[in-house]
Amino acid sequence: MLETVTTYIERHHLLPASGEIVVAVSGGADSLCLLHLLHRLCGAGKRYAALRLHVAHLNHKLRGEAGARDAAAVAHIATAWGLPVTIGELDVPALAYQERRSLEDAARTARYRFLRQVARGQPIAVAHHADDQVETLLLHWLRGGGLMSMVGMLPRQQDIIRPLLEISHTQTIAYCQRHHIVPLEDASNTDPRFLRNRIRHELLPLLETLNPGIRATLLRNAEVMRVDAEWIETQVDACWPTVVIAEDDDSIKLRREALLALPLSIQRHLLRRVTARLCAGQSPLELRHYVLLEQLFQQEDDGEERMLDLPDRLHVICKADDVVFERLPQMVRGRSVQREEQQAVLLPIPGRVAVPGTPWIAIAETLPEELLREVCRALRQEDWPRVWQLLPSSPSTVYVDADMLGPLLQVRTRRPGDRIRPLGMTQEKKVQDVLVDKHIARADRSHIPLFFSATHCVWLAGVCLDDRVRLTCETRHIVCLSIIGQ
Repeated sequence: MLETVTTYIERHHLLPASGEIVVAVSGGADSLCLLHLLHRLCGAGKRYAALRLHVAHLNHKLRGEAGARDAAAVAHIATAWGLPVTIGELDVPALAYQERRSLEDAARTARYRFLRQVARGQPIAVAHHADDQVETLLLHWLRGGGLMSMVGMLPRQQDIIRPLLEISHTQTIAYCQRHHIVPLEDASNTDPRFLRNRIRHELLPLLETLNPGIRATLLRNAEVMRVDAEWIETQVDACWPTVVIAEDDDSIKLRREALLALPLSIQRHLLRRVTARLCAGQSPLELRHYVLLEQLFQQEDDGEERMLDLPDRLHVICKADDVVFERLPQMVRGRSVQREEQQAVLLPIPGRVAVPGTPWIAIAETLPEELLREVCRALRQEDWPRVWQLLPSSPSTVYVDADMLGPLLQVRTRRPGDRIRPLGMTQEKKVQDVLVDKHIARADRSHIPLFFSATHCVWLAGVCLDDRVRLTCETRHIVCLSIIGQ
């Protein structure tokens, strides 16, 4: 197993030369197998010596006390293996109701949002395996997603890496048994409310009565389509700069004539990419939507705006040669979630507050006197290894110079024009540019808390600390800032 996974990792260049890998661990056989394999490969004295692992687990609040027990068990395993761990918690049923999503979709959205908060732009390893790939292909076929959907999951998609994609679930179970790892049992894996479970337990067994090799057939078919899909993507890459005029988090502007000059297939694949970028990587477009868009673009220009509403809050405006795709803010009971998210709340030091429009609680804590004295002694001596030993940071926790803050902080999500001075820099930078540079997914950017002093942003939580509040040899008072899931 170790050799198979290592070969797959290197064939697809899944791991960076150095840095941190966030490993998504549910506690089941698949994710524990992945974590154990990567633990054998990454770290000092191992094959990938310059890589560190960080375990991340989200309690979706779907299974009551069982979910809390699983979170505690994952934390125990990570600690026992000497790995840092971040445990999050989010009420997915409430999120599904609030955003009018299915439970399955809300859970997926919450999970990746949490993982990217922890990762801060670093790769995220997930335990999708060959059986998951088969189920995904069937799921996409049922939904009619077209050629690109029938490729299935890729070894790497943006910041997500899948080292186990050629391994079966049976193999991960056998691996855990061989290494005396006891997986957790998740009752939601048989819950018929989730379409994927019905595919796993009802549709696949039925198809296997017709073709015992249906799994291998589906995987072969996906490989054939992958080659064609890769060629199409290169064509979209080539024409993208000609068609796309401007792009930001919530809108993308196109040249209508340049788009219509392309072959119909490339037009549709480009529009799929546009809408996927605005919708957290998943385009909601179906054939009927492409037809409506084509009719909109081909209407004679009379100087008036022509508009079209699409699924997932997408809105299209066509005027003269400009076509703008924008994603409207989520509305809950007639109010814009985006406006609610941007409300600022006061955070006393010490204190904690819920951050509006996000799943996070912001916390500010002062250090105990004895610890503060020892840290300040190490700072005066510029003994940085000792400082970081005394104050272990993580993506969700930082330590800052309290004298640069004042007695109160403000916490909110970002607004246009927000700026921060990243560590080591002498000039401020747009928060938007920092998020892009760190490869933070579009869908997650509006849910990241920003901490402000009276004069400037001091922490873009989980992503970037402001240079003006860093600890120095002159620091005499220290505050710990952190975020935890609600």
